[in-house]
Amino acid sequence: MCGIWALAGGATTSSEVHKEHTDAFMKIVGRGPDLTVLEKVAPNVHLGFHRLAIVMPGDQPSQQPIVGEDLAVVCNGEIYNHRQIKDEFPLSNVRNGGSDCAAIVHSFVGNKGDLRATCASLDGVFAFVMADQEKVYIGRDPMGVRPLFYGFAHDGALVIGSEVKCISSLVERIEYFPPGSCATFTPSAKMRSLQILKYWSIPTIADKFVSMDAAQMLIRDTLIRSVEKRLMGNRHFGFMLSGGLDSSLIASIATRFLKHTPHAFSVGFEDSPDLEHARQVAEYLSIPHHVLVITPKQCIDIIPEVVNALETFDPLIIRCGIAHYLLCKHIAETSEVKVLLSGEGADELFGSYAYMQRAPNAFHLHKEILRRLTHLHQYDVLRCDRSTSCHGLEIRVPFLDKKMIDLVGRLPPTYKLIKRKLEKYLLRSAFEGWLPSEVLWRSKEGFAEALGKTDLGEIIHEHASKIIEEEEYKTRHERFPDRTPETKEEFWYRSIFEQCYPLDKIAHVVHTKVYKTAAWHLNEEKENLAKLLVNSDDESKSEEEMRELRRKAATTLNSGVVA
Repeated sequence: MCGIWALAGGATTSSEVHKEHTDAFMKIVGRGPDLTVLEKVAPNVHLGFHRLAIVMPGDQPSQQPIVGEDLAVVCNGEIYNHRQIKDEFPLSNVRNGGSDCAAIVHSFVGNKGDLRATCASLDGVFAFVMADQEKVYIGRDPMGVRPLFYGFAHDGALVIGSEVKCISSLVERIEYFPPGSCATFTPSAKMRSLQILKYWSIPTIADKFVSMDAAQMLIRDTLIRSVEKRLMGNRHFGFMLSGGLDSSLIASIATRFLKHTPHAFSVGFEDSPDLEHARQVAEYLSIPHHVLVITPKQCIDIIPEVVNALETFDPLIIRCGIAHYLLCKHIAETSEVKVLLSGEGADELFGSYAYMQRAPNAFHLHKEILRRLTHLHQYDVLRCDRSTSCHGLEIRVPFLDKKMIDLVGRLPPTYKLIKRKLEKYLLRSAFEGWLPSEVLWRSKEGFAEALGKTDLGEIIHEHASKIIEEEEYKTRHERFPDRTPETKEEFWYRSIFEQCYPLDKIAHVVHTKVYKTAAWHLNEEKENLAKLLVNSDDESKSEEEMRELRRKAATTLNSGVVA
């Protein structure tokens, strides 16, 4: 995990950045505490880099910018096929060419300046900004695992950064750079626009017709390779172990390849049943297991930090991000682990959320899987990145390997919605014998069950109800006309968010309530609410009670703290 930043063009051709630029750049220093560089690489282009040393720590070849063939690049990412690319397109005299990210320069030169071909050739996760003497080139990995935002300053300068907080004070409007895309920008031109092109898309057609046995074999082999290549680096590795299927599978695979003993980390309330399941997995894999037991008060107290770190006011991301943030903070403070492997993305890829498994048919499930994957960089991927990066940690997510996406996304949707079979049956059966059967075949737990018997949502809702006065809450439509909060919990999050970020610049970037838009979910929710109203002893329910029912439904339908 690193932080990148760039300033290009503008009305002036000043050779120096100003204090407002360096102050903004330093807001993401947590992403790379080992080295900070801000360098002028072209007549009107400055590239910034905060380095978290993972590969060859402290070694000059891994520093950035990487310079060669009149190109300079900064990249937040890991290029897993960097050796193959360098062998195919050899170059001499590349400064810091030992970095895996130097493969971007090799590929760009080897592909004769074709940026789309360059990005398509990279197997890994990345967000990069590259410049020559005339143009700036930008690329982001297929699923948006590595973040990237941009905007234009009032003088026309293009400002690019890994997080919203490092560009928000400098630009007029913030945009996220789309996953699977690349773009060029000419600093000398007076046009404030990027030529954005797609080089990769999530497969939309399920055209891989193979038998169930063949699908299981392909899934097993592809996921194993996906995990194996993500073990690049010589820092300490760890697992975010929830006790659920996805994180446990990743830990099981990685443990077989790592030379040094990895460590497992889990978080929950004292009464969390998942902590016991996580302990079982760690014991089965013979790896050290560290448990962070948290309290409701800790969760409440940390929320302002979490909102600022996650750069969103979506209630689900924040609620799920609280324990994630606390655990990452604990890992950074108490261990030597720098790289974490996690199971994010599996639920979206296999359509295993509870509401998705209640889809009316496999076709609708396939459509919902595509929708969830498309927005994943604004949800779980965002939470993973921000919760780890601000603590100087790096997270790697093997389920979101583009080969894994291409495989599972093209399998028959009926393989993901099998009557009388547990969700993710295809994945579970592919790894029979890799985990204790009680973990491999245990159904996905809800959010409250993952943290403990105490419902975190209830705790937060009760706290918000105490600190948000009813008179203040009644003004929510005037104060927040866009996506008006439906509960006092949401009101609280939104209030904190707008203290940190300019909503007028960022509102369109913040995606909210992804779980609200599946057609069958909306109908089901209305039906459930109607039944509750009919069965109630009261003649009617208050608006607040209706909002509370919706809040509980949202919590139930989207479960899990760490996948």
